[in-house]
Parts: sequence; structure tokens; C-alpha cells
Amino acid sequence: MDIKVKIVRENKDGSANAQVDFDKEGLEFLVQEGLLSIITQFIKNNENAQKGMAMRKRIATKEKKSAVKKSK
Repeated sequence: MDIKVKIVRENKDGSANAQVDFDKEGLEFLVQEGLLSIITQFIKNNENAQKGMAMRKRIATKEKKSAVKKSK
């Protein structure tokens, strides 16, 4: 496997333009790792969203119960 990264230009904002050269094995590795990273991040974001929705439901339920108690 061969992957080479060459900085072509450094930009004023601290970023850089780079040239990436790779062979077939390098391409397969980069694609596989990229997809794994995307899937992992999606799962984490989805888990966090589900936790947030569950928390909002619990808060809404508590607020409803509190409102019912106050109205009695």
C-alpha cells in the first residue's frame, strides 16, 4: 500500500492545499476508513438525538404532571 501526501500550498488561515497520491490498495484503504468514519459518526449522532428526544419527552411529561397538580 502506498499513500503519499504533499503540501502544495499553506494558506494564510492556517489551512493547506495538499496533493494525495495513492495506489489501488491505498485507495481501498482510504475509502474503507472513510466509510467507517461516516457510519460511526452517524451512529453517534443518531444515539445522541434519541437521548435528546427521550429527555425532552421526560421533561414534557413532568411539566404536564406539574400543571395538572397546580390546576387541582
